[in-house]
Amino acid sequence: MSTRMEGIFQQDLFSGTMRMDVVIGEEDPYRILSEKLPWTEMGNAINRYRALRVDIENGRPLNLRLHLGALIAQGMNGWTDRETEQMIAYHAGVRLLCGLSQSSERIDHTCLADFRQQIGPEGLKEVNGILIRSAKETGFTDAKLCSSDTTVQEAPIAYPTEVGHLKRISEKLRLIGTRMKQGLKENLKVLSEKAGKVFSQIRLFTRGKTYKVIEKKKRLTRKLHSLVRQMLYQVEKGSETLSAKSRAQYEEQLIRYRLMLAQIWQWMRTGFHPRGKLLSLWQTEARAITRSKAGKATEFGRRWIISRLTGGYLIGVPCAVGADNDLKIVPEVLLDFETVMGESPEMMVYDRGADSTTNHGSLKGSGVKYDAIFRKGRNSLKDLSPRLMAKARRERPLSEAGIATIKCHRYGFTKPRAKSVESCILKGHLAIFGANLTHLAKDLAGAVS
Repeated sequence: MSTRMEGIFQQDLFSGTMRMDVVIGEEDPYRILSEKLPWTEMGNAINRYRALRVDIENGRPLNLRLHLGALIAQGMNGWTDRETEQMIAYHAGVRLLCGLSQSSERIDHTCLADFRQQIGPEGLKEVNGILIRSAKETGFTDAKLCSSDTTVQEAPIAYPTEVGHLKRISEKLRLIGTRMKQGLKENLKVLSEKAGKVFSQIRLFTRGKTYKVIEKKKRLTRKLHSLVRQMLYQVEKGSETLSAKSRAQYEEQLIRYRLMLAQIWQWMRTGFHPRGKLLSLWQTEARAITRSKAGKATEFGRRWIISRLTGGYLIGVPCAVGADNDLKIVPEVLLDFETVMGESPEMMVYDRGADSTTNHGSLKGSGVKYDAIFRKGRNSLKDLSPRLMAKARRERPLSEAGIATIKCHRYGFTKPRAKSVESCILKGHLAIFGANLTHLAKDLAGAVS
């Protein structure tokens, strides 16, 4: 086979011309989505939620197609904001998706974060609902099936330990003290240094599980707790001399620290963690959720309901805080399904964890024709025909596969790159939205071919 050597021995004489013509094939997912998505309906929904946070009638105009296309590409690929900025600048398919085929316009990564915050979790959830209903109109899905399960969106926090919490609280209290009177600042500095030394002793000299080591760790932890409690008391007394406005900015933090110290003391005294224990100083809604799995017995985060529809499309919603079992979960599942699809499903599939009188009664009262909640015992689903029983058994592993899809690194459902609770929930909806977009692009490509 002969070889072409242009550009090897001699560089292009016209390398200063940076313009290139790129052909985007009909099978390209970005081209398919740019032609088939309900852009007008999605744009109107987004503007409705943006209007709640910013004045969309005045100020610098926002290119809605560009920002929505960037959000879609980011959801499909799990890109960071900076990666999305680069792709919009140089990826021909993404530029077509963003409506920039005849434009040289670009976008800054900070605008992407602002746009997501303007939409919010509820706005993104509604956009995903519009996408699902569009797939329903096209015939790729329907309202006949709702196969649900719960999963945990792990919070992006370090593994929670009482010693680590005490160390972090002491640092926060010392920082608050620097903004108060000078005498308090010096006292807190002394106590904080003592707490730091005790923390170092725990970390360096209490390794192992022998009785002597464990007793030493308990003794040092009680000493560390006492020092941090003294710091909290002094900060609370010092805040009383501040004005009401100045005191208000610290009140929420001090209440949280007081609660965490009380919970840590209960664990030190009894050996049992209190119900609803705070696991993070800033992720207040993260909970320890027992999963009873071989690889990971406990996950730290928030439970979500994920429902698989006909054709493999997904919808999801966070569970209520503190909802730690599935015995009363069916009303939440049906509410989410009916909000998106506009009607109740014909068949509801769930694992045996939801086998309860409350759930079966909710399905009957909602008019669900086939109750496919697996029963505990050997006679599971005995009321269904063999065909429906086989369908229910087939849907269970498919639901788990759908959850595994959104939890992979590409979509970033678990441990999202976010800080606030609202941003974590938004990233969860974005992962579901991205998986549905990828699925829809494949279905549309198959229909065209």
